[in-house]
Amino acid sequence: MSAKKWIVVYIAFLFLFVSIIGVINYIIDPHWSFSHKNSLNQFQFPFNERQQKSNMVYFSGLRRYDGLLIGSSRTTFINQNDFYNMNIYNYALDSIYPFEYERYIEFAKESHGGDFKYIIIGADFYNTKKPKDIKFKNPDHYISNTKRFLYRYIMLFSLDTLKKSIENIEANISKKSPIYYSRNNIKFRPRVSENERIRAYKKHLKIHIDSFLLENYQKNPDYIGILKRLKKSNPNTKFIIFTSPISANLLVSMIKKGDRLEDFKSWLKDMVNIFGEVYHFMTINSITKNLQNYPDDDHFYPYIGKLLANKISNRKNINIPNDFGIVLTKNNIDRYLKSFEKELEKFKIKE
Repeated sequence: MSAKKWIVVYIAFLFLFVSIIGVINYIIDPHWSFSHKNSLNQFQFPFNERQQKSNMVYFSGLRRYDGLLIGSSRTTFINQNDFYNMNIYNYALDSIYPFEYERYIEFAKESHGGDFKYIIIGADFYNTKKPKDIKFKNPDHYISNTKRFLYRYIMLFSLDTLKKSIENIEANISKKSPIYYSRNNIKFRPRVSENERIRAYKKHLKIHIDSFLLENYQKNPDYIGILKRLKKSNPNTKFIIFTSPISANLLVSMIKKGDRLEDFKSWLKDMVNIFGEVYHFMTINSITKNLQNYPDDDHFYPYIGKLLANKISNRKNINIPNDFGIVLTKNNIDRYLKSFEKELEKFKIKE
């Protein structure tokens, strides 16, 4: 075979190889740049929620939604369809910091075509800490990636994308995955074994408590200002604020061992002053006292997220305990905090 024919054959095989990569990556779409569904892409690994969800926001659009849900990894486990009479898009992201809220909300508003009727924020006490050791890039990094010319088509021919596609194919065939998303932006977390739960609980409880100790805790001076700016820059939007129902063991441990009671009280009072009311689930209640509702010390299972969403949106659900969630206002917060202090004293931490 002549050299010219070898070149033609080589180019043909190269074209075929690249085409196969592109087709596989398109079918699976691990970057969430397209909206098609099939039997091989129902299980989607959340390897980079900031990029994946921003791609979905930009390429699929948010015009059909009337509200936005934002918060940390705890909030990602809330099914956006569980808010009654509300059409919410869950834009919650792993380890999000308050300084990221504004840019992601503005980006979502661009896709929506204007103001949202609702913005729901899952508030976490750890956000009162000054950010440090931030592992994610600035929101504009991910947003500019999404908007880059031909971005979603270029990513189709990436070997790194192919690797993620293969991982997703394996998960879809085996129907097994520790944490995954559906193509409808719903996050799932199958129940873990008791041994795994205990290991994760002990490991993360120590990490979380240590982060609130005096030598590790610096108050975030920008936190309240960020919330005030959000409220001011969205005057036509109803804000719904809720606190995450972390396990009672973690809540009591970080307050007592970290000596953070006054900071915790100030956090709640500040949010009530800014937004008028707060749906408060970060309490000692029948849900948070039951460690079987958690695969670790702070992330609740999705079925708890359903109770939370139903409670916020006034949907009747006989599975919601009477003590799960209280609406804090300026009229009742002082009374609540006094009763909370008494609960703290009585509560026995399970090590």
